[in-house]
Amino acid sequence: MFAKRMLQAALVIALLAVSLAAPRPVEAGGYCGSTYVVQPGDWMAKIARRCGVTLAALYEANPWVGYYIYPGQVLTIPGAYVPPPTSPCGPMYSEYYGYYYVVCRGDTLSRIARYYGVSVYYLQTRNGIANPNLIYAGQFIWP
Repeated sequence: MFAKRMLQAALVIALLAVSLAAPRPVEAGGYCGSTYVVQPGDWMAKIARRCGVTLAALYEANPWVGYYIYPGQVLTIPGAYVPPPTSPCGPMYSEYYGYYYVVCRGDTLSRIARYYGVSVYYLQTRNGIANPNLIYAGQFIWP
């Protein structure tokens, strides 16, 4: 009985080790190509958002997909999604505006404050930002 439990525990540990060591594909950041292989934890809306298509278009391109999808399934991604050109972001200067900062995707107000050597509170009050956690890409910050 003890040997059987030990064998079961060893098998569970081995399966966990193998599943955790398996390489995970890296997200493509908004571009999937013409096909997409379903990964564990994916659902149709998540795939549509990741690949830059609408959920309706994804279902239309894969009419055979029912309510459930499973890892390893290959889905057709409608149309060739080309990411839009990125707009300039980061520290800027113009003769009319002077120095300003255009928020990049992933920026935080504390990181921008550190860059300019000022406090987050200073940037908040100078720019009329009520919540320092709510800034968006493309927003202008005046240092």
